[in-house]
Amino acid sequence: MSTTVINSVSTTNQSQNPKITIEPIRLTYLNPSFTSSEVINLANRKDTWHKFIIFHSRISSKCDILDSIISAGSPEVLVPVYYEEETKTKITFLTKCGAQLIDSLVKYNLRIPVPTTGEYLRLDIILGYQLSTELLLNPQNVICRTGQQRYDHFRKSLNFDNFRNDKHLGPVYCSISTPKCLNLALRCVRSALLSNSREMKLPVRELSMRSNEFMVFIPQEKFFNFHLTKIDFRNNKLTDFRQLAYFSEFNIIELWVDGNPLCSKYNRPDDYVKAAKSVFPHLQVLDGVMIGVEKKFVPTIQRHFLGDGTKLSLVKQFVWHYFSLYDQNDRSVLNGLYDTGAMFSMTLGAITNFNHMQMVKSFATNRNLLKFVDYAKCHEFLLHGPEDILSALVRQPKTSHNIRSFQIDLIYQSENCFSIAIQGYFSFRDTPHPPLAFTRTFIIISKEDNEFCICNDQYHIESVLSDSKVLQSSDREIRLPPKYETVPLSSTEKEQLLRFLHELTGMKREYCVQNLEKTNWNIRLTIKNFMQAYTINEVPFEAFR
Repeated sequence: MSTTVINSVSTTNQSQNPKITIEPIRLTYLNPSFTSSEVINLANRKDTWHKFIIFHSRISSKCDILDSIISAGSPEVLVPVYYEEETKTKITFLTKCGAQLIDSLVKYNLRIPVPTTGEYLRLDIILGYQLSTELLLNPQNVICRTGQQRYDHFRKSLNFDNFRNDKHLGPVYCSISTPKCLNLALRCVRSALLSNSREMKLPVRELSMRSNEFMVFIPQEKFFNFHLTKIDFRNNKLTDFRQLAYFSEFNIIELWVDGNPLCSKYNRPDDYVKAAKSVFPHLQVLDGVMIGVEKKFVPTIQRHFLGDGTKLSLVKQFVWHYFSLYDQNDRSVLNGLYDTGAMFSMTLGAITNFNHMQMVKSFATNRNLLKFVDYAKCHEFLLHGPEDILSALVRQPKTSHNIRSFQIDLIYQSENCFSIAIQGYFSFRDTPHPPLAFTRTFIIISKEDNEFCICNDQYHIESVLSDSKVLQSSDREIRLPPKYETVPLSSTEKEQLLRFLHELTGMKREYCVQNLEKTNWNIRLTIKNFMQAYTINEVPFEAFR
């Protein structure tokens, strides 16, 4: 590399000891060079922090930017701290690193590519920016404490899920998807857990590495003992089972790889299982499904089926939101969840408890075709529209659902629609009777403003089997639902109310807005107030066109 002039920063940093001074030196992407002995010596100092200044085009995210710089500095380890967005296109962070890592970045001419976006980051590095005595932070100690908190001594499990976003890391960014950072994190945990032990390997039975952007898992050391039997690598970027070959020497009997690109490589379940067992010959459970047994004796059962995981957060949000509202004292808060053309049907199965039989008499919409005497009521008990549905739900007794008992299956999904089936248990809040079992199937469609509505709701209730663990459990406490706070109307909904009030009253838009805002957009109260004011001539002439 040709020798060029290095820009020098005139600022002098001084520690508490006035005898120690350093003169920072700036390397810039405009004129990159790393040949001067003075620069190399400054880069190798252990008592200084270096400052990285990154200029970008706002395309890449924080993780993309930092991971690209960390990868470019490989095989040396880089741990950024105090990441800060100074402007929309300029970010900075501090780090301690050696001359070899700086040299690797200079070989890129301080223009680092971001593989995920195709962008090139432009770097300036201020060597010797700050003395360690002025910034007392030890990243390894922070990683050590964070990793130690993620170890469960009773289950012998180590949970490194989404590690880089752990709030306990504070200003430290540790991306374990890169081999060097992974080894650093595992060494820190090992030193914390085995500080008073002669054992050199982590006593781990279960290892979870979900949501860490892993493309391959290659530790440089033997960190785990041979008691490791379960590994979880869901929601990473693995494209082949062989990228987990590091674990092939362990007796892995349970493996989770849902949410990785490798799952879409196989058209047949048998091929998927065969590929997994070629790397893990002792495997018994794959993605929660038992394998290696004859199906005629042990049917394949999966507790939750959620497809490729892309709708997971949406399903969780819907389930929690719906049943929290359904368990309120007044179910009219469900208003707005059902589409204008929604349909609802309800069936009652075998009810063995006498008290339950009396309770469900209020469910006048039982559409169980096996128990119909008058089939003419078939159409009558298929409710249409949110008003009929809500009036039927409001009449039913108050309930309390045990969300922990729910089993959820994603039956169908597309960009604009998904269908879920939910099984679980609930109790009537005002009676001490045992719980009932329910199955509920929803079809949910997307609407404007990124909102979703129920277009079909099928509800089934029956008694719990007498030998069920639910009836045998001593924990029958009925929990009150969380307090519900109304959510502000969307812009589309407000526009619909404005249009409706304008067509009904003939008032100008600005007066419609004023009247709706006075009642917090309560359309019923707004119309009532308007009628009262109109009757006694208190509506100004200017309100009308």
